[in-house]
Amino acid sequence: MNNYFCVLPFYSKEFKRPENTPCCLLPVGTNVDQLRQDMLGGKRSSACQKCWTLEDQEVKSDRQIKNETFDFYADKDIGLVEQDCKASNYSTRIVKVHTSNLCNSTCVTCNSGASSAWATLRKEKTFYIVPSDTFDEINYKDLVMLSFVGGEPLIEKKNFWALEQLIANNNTNCFISLVTNGSIELSDKQKDILAKFKNVNICLSIDGIEKRFEYMRYPLKWDTLLDNITFFRKLNFIVTVSYCVSNINAMYYQETVDWFARQNLPYNHNMVFDPSYFSPYALPIDIKNKINVSHIPKVTKEDDLVLFNQAIKELRVQDQLKRISIKDYMPEFFDIIQETYLSSSH
Repeated sequence: MNNYFCVLPFYSKEFKRPENTPCCLLPVGTNVDQLRQDMLGGKRSSACQKCWTLEDQEVKSDRQIKNETFDFYADKDIGLVEQDCKASNYSTRIVKVHTSNLCNSTCVTCNSGASSAWATLRKEKTFYIVPSDTFDEINYKDLVMLSFVGGEPLIEKKNFWALEQLIANNNTNCFISLVTNGSIELSDKQKDILAKFKNVNICLSIDGIEKRFEYMRYPLKWDTLLDNITFFRKLNFIVTVSYCVSNINAMYYQETVDWFARQNLPYNHNMVFDPSYFSPYALPIDIKNKINVSHIPKVTKEDDLVLFNQAIKELRVQDQLKRISIKDYMPEFFDIIQETYLSSSH
């Protein structure tokens, strides 16, 4: 297998807005046919830069994770999978569904389009739900992987309806992944449905620990998350973490990954790119030099300070809406905000 191959452009379909895509990390409007040609030709496609950035820093990318997962659950060596793709012998066997933006959290780097709680708080009439016929397009019999993201997928009833279709098609070997904020307690019916599947991954969105978690994913509670981790493990689910790294939580990176290690929680990185002012790259160079985090390139860009000040303004708006203060949750980062804002105002 060449080092630039990925199963997603060939086997995956992701139902999301503004367009369906084989991978959520691809830029909108990506020419998928050209991407496939590049991969099979051993070329590093520029459309996959988000994965290349991680891999160049020796951090496991989504490309590598999906290749390993598909290899295992399809029970076929990834090299042979690539040969099938060269022979045009592939079909959709990986599906991810953004069912709706129904959610109970107002995460700092999120927005109303992905969270109904944010829409309520900002008084924006933003609610979406995938068309009902989306679920009719899924070949439940031959699926290898089915993933749900949100919003908060554990409170969206349609997701569990789709799982029942897999059961009806005798496909309980399908790998199931639910990306959740860890705040929801499963109902007895939901537990019964999930118990029928051999491979269930509960992927927890955790962007910090203790008070940092509670700020990043307000109004969720750290103790509730801990209780649910214990609960999910008792059900023999595979429990992992999706870790979103932004310029807000970058300075707490080491304490966060150290906690993952102590809890034996495998994790993958997701760098925040949108909105750009919350990107980990949108930090003034002097702050980057103070933070010993190898996954953040210490590259000077002329708009570093401009974007960071934009982030500070947005945090102040969010704190006012939530009636909280970042100072009570992330005092160290608050001090940096004060120093940076004061120095840039002179």
